[in-house]
Amino acid sequence: MNFEDIKNKVGAEFPEDVTFSEKHGCRFLDTKPYVCKKVLSFLKNECDFEYLVDVVTAHWPKRKEKFDVIYNLFSIKNKIRVFVRIKIESDAVETVTDLWKSALFLEREQYDLVGVRFEGHPDLRRILMPEYFKGNPLKKDYPLKGRKWFNETDEQQLGISFSK
Repeated sequence: MNFEDIKNKVGAEFPEDVTFSEKHGCRFLDTKPYVCKKVLSFLKNECDFEYLVDVVTAHWPKRKEKFDVIYNLFSIKNKIRVFVRIKIESDAVETVTDLWKSALFLEREQYDLVGVRFEGHPDLRRILMPEYFKGNPLKKDYPLKGRKWFNETDEQQLGISFSK
């Protein structure tokens, strides 16, 4: 199965909800949030995309749809990769942990660093930043200066003094 076959198969199933493009050698399927999980499930079950490689989020604070959530899928059988992209206005999208177990950690990372909530995720909590950390450091509007990065216990253990 090649990208043309995928376009034909997905396009026939979701004629109004998916657009296709190629840019810099990457194959994109752009879809809408309300049908995204159905498209992802179709890709897994009907097009053999058995591997969810990554979930990434781009934050666009000046745009109406503030986030792009991009699913990086790979078909081991067909040796092809596609990116499924959705644009969301809010900070929430449906989880895909029931489709791919790798989403358990990938979605937590996006929640932690960018602030996108994955509704229905069984264990949505921070994964990289400490629990007491305020905010989401990979959002473009995250303040870079004037922040206390360590709590007092961390500073004492590390022998540093960054607090004001």
